[in-house]
Amino acid sequence: MLVVLLTSKEKTHSSTAADSLEMLQRRLEFAQNNLQKAQQLASSLQAKAGDERMKEQMDLLSARKDVQDAIQQVREAATRTSKELDVSSAVDPAERLKFLNAELAAAKIKKMDTTNSLMAATENSQRLKLRLTNLENQVTEKLDELQRPLRLPKEHETGKRVVYIIARYGRIYLCRNYDFSRNETDINWTSTLTSETATPIPSRGIDPQSSAAGLSNFFRNMADGTVYIAFCVYEDSFPAFIRAKQLASDVGLAYGWEPFQISDGPVTFGAVGHTPKPQ
Repeated sequence: MLVVLLTSKEKTHSSTAADSLEMLQRRLEFAQNNLQKAQQLASSLQAKAGDERMKEQMDLLSARKDVQDAIQQVREAATRTSKELDVSSAVDPAERLKFLNAELAAAKIKKMDTTNSLMAATENSQRLKLRLTNLENQVTEKLDELQRPLRLPKEHETGKRVVYIIARYGRIYLCRNYDFSRNETDINWTSTLTSETATPIPSRGIDPQSSAAGLSNFFRNMADGTVYIAFCVYEDSFPAFIRAKQLASDVGLAYGWEPFQISDGPVTFGAVGHTPKPQ
């Protein structure tokens, strides 16, 4: 009996091992088939991915999914709103009125605060405007105090010979020397057939403050009753002109003057032009 049992166990074990090996082979074949089908499906999907119609269908599916999501959101919002309305309708009307009255009172307080702030800003703006006006008036008064009123010159005809002087670069440029020859030391002259142009040299000329004695001497030599001085005054040299015309007046010379702008360029003397009359 023992021999029979052992023999029976060996047969059973051999049969189980054979069944396990056959099962593994079947699983392997099944896996290989699945792998082959997956590869075929991947190839098919790659081919379809390059197809324009397939791309359009995918886009449409994606758009349909977005629309479905949006519809679902609207439905959920409508459901929430419906629930809120149901809750509101279930609230006691007296409590609801009390709540609304409280909100109205808070809104009125906020409006009053805003109105007060606006009124304060308006008053502050008016005060600033008034202060600005006062400051402008003060500035005007100070300017009036600093400005010296000038008498308009009263020109008159004369038979005297005119001697021109140019006020430029804060200095005085004599167009003529003592002997009435052209001053070519301080002025560059350009001559044409019909005119002469005088261009002052910036580094030359006479400073009427530091060289007042020399300028007074020139005026004194001209004060013989036959000439008068005509100043051509540029906008950068008005103080120099004021000092020079005082020196000319001190020795009894009559003078006239004409304003010039730097943009006008140098003074040109010709047969046709305007001669300033003495004052």
